[in-house]
Amino acid sequence: MAVKVTLKGPPLAETPLSAPGVMRDIGELLLRRLRKRTREGKDVHGRAFRALSTAYAKAKHKALGHDRADLTVSGRMLADMAVRPTKNTVSVYFTSAGGKATGRTLIQRSRAIGAADKAEWHTISGAGKSRVKREWFDLNAADEAAAQAVLDAYLENLK
Repeated sequence: MAVKVTLKGPPLAETPLSAPGVMRDIGELLLRRLRKRTREGKDVHGRAFRALSTAYAKAKHKALGHDRADLTVSGRMLADMAVRPTKNTVSVYFTSAGGKATGRTLIQRSRAIGAADKAEWHTISGAGKSRVKREWFDLNAADEAAAQAVLDAYLENLK
């Protein structure tokens, strides 16, 4: 028995298998997933973030009215994430540079520190005096599957 395969559409060599538009879509999807998970106080593995220290929780509650471990004080770290697409890659990065914790209030001190520095402290080196790690700036299998679904849909629509 013979099988015949027929290509419908442009030659495969001329078919764009990816593009900045779909890479941007994937990056924005991943950005939404990272922000949502973090605001819910969950790490990349879906586990609740380790609780805040007593002193920091008290200061956060005084400043914001809550003491959730959700990596938000000023909102700058999550707001300063952006996507940079190319033809076949996308990067999620931080737009703000580093700085020193200056200012009188908790929020002022938080805003003075660059988002990339905060992300590194929480994810890699640990934050605060106890060096608590809250692994949030990473992707898990569900994130990868969601990104793959966007790419698959793009390729399917090329027909």
